[in-house]
Amino acid sequence: MPTPFVFHLPTKIIFGRPASEALTAELAALAAQKVLLVSDPGLAQLGLVDEFSRAIAAAGIELQTFTELSSNPTTTEVAAGLALAQQQNSQALIGLGGGSAIDVAKAIAMLLANGGTYADYQWGGQPITRRSLPLLAVPTTAGTGSEVSRVAVIVDPDNPFKKGVLSPLMFPHAAIADPELTRSLPGWLTAATGMDAFIHALECYTGQRANPYTDELTLAAMRLAWKWLPRATANGDDMTAREQMMLAALWGGMAMDHAGLGLIHALSGPLTGHLHLHHGLTNALLLPYILRFNLPAIAPERRLALNMLTDLPADASESALVARMTEFVTGLGLPVTLKQLNQPLAGVDWDAIAEETTRMVLIKNNPRPASVADCRAILADMLSEG
Repeated sequence: MPTPFVFHLPTKIIFGRPASEALTAELAALAAQKVLLVSDPGLAQLGLVDEFSRAIAAAGIELQTFTELSSNPTTTEVAAGLALAQQQNSQALIGLGGGSAIDVAKAIAMLLANGGTYADYQWGGQPITRRSLPLLAVPTTAGTGSEVSRVAVIVDPDNPFKKGVLSPLMFPHAAIADPELTRSLPGWLTAATGMDAFIHALECYTGQRANPYTDELTLAAMRLAWKWLPRATANGDDMTAREQMMLAALWGGMAMDHAGLGLIHALSGPLTGHLHLHHGLTNALLLPYILRFNLPAIAPERRLALNMLTDLPADASESALVARMTEFVTGLGLPVTLKQLNQPLAGVDWDAIAEETTRMVLIKNNPRPASVADCRAILADMLSEG
């Protein structure tokens, strides 16, 4: 009998349609006349925010924009965006950007419907009882999967331990996935966000909550990323590669929300916070070390599938698979040792990072239990190599 599972995804996925056209059509269907667009300073500087603002204004919709976001968004930023939305009496939101912008939009949409502050839900245990205001998520990267997930990860400056808020009532109303929006993404960011998508799929496939439905999504996502991420990284104008990576991100994001993640993401949260790194880059950095740690606990049939997916012989050893994954990361130009980060590492509280990792909920889904000592050992390996 297959593993029992529930799959719930109320988000409409609109793939391959010009984003501005899809946005205005969805806003018309919602009869939304006052809309808050949440994005980031980089996209504002590129002119993309203005481009979408003009298209939405031309449809007769009153639009406010909020772009004061950092790469690891904070509850302070959520509160500022919420105040703007309340002042406008926003009827719907648009999250335009990577996971940061979409997560902030998700948090604001939830608070508009449920009231209170983000801390009430993040630390106070207040339940989410009402469906978020309609949110149209428009990803400009192919990686985070936030456009099809029910979680928003926001940093509280007063408690920097990374903890998401999640609820089935927080799913975006629609995910507008237009691969054209990823064309101008720099190579390193294409690689880092693409590795996030790949690792979402990998951790779901090897995690304890994997099920037959998510297995199909994760294997498909990994195959696409393995084939097309190097091409998308090398040539941003390769739209076939861009399209395939956006599919991989969608499938990885859908699986992530249902099958859960593992030790890579659990350790990535504290490491990102302490070293101020990009989330996808940190995941890629951790991949070889945590794969090596997890492999003894991964079922033989799943190890076989990973060997075949990475073009290894069926009977390839664990070390061969780790080496192949390491080559994949380095081939994308991403670091695989802490020394390659070219930033000061003295004074980093590695013990605190290890301890915080074991408090991350995600660690419970890892195929192999990991203690504080295990996490310290992984960090020591990362420091010693290179």
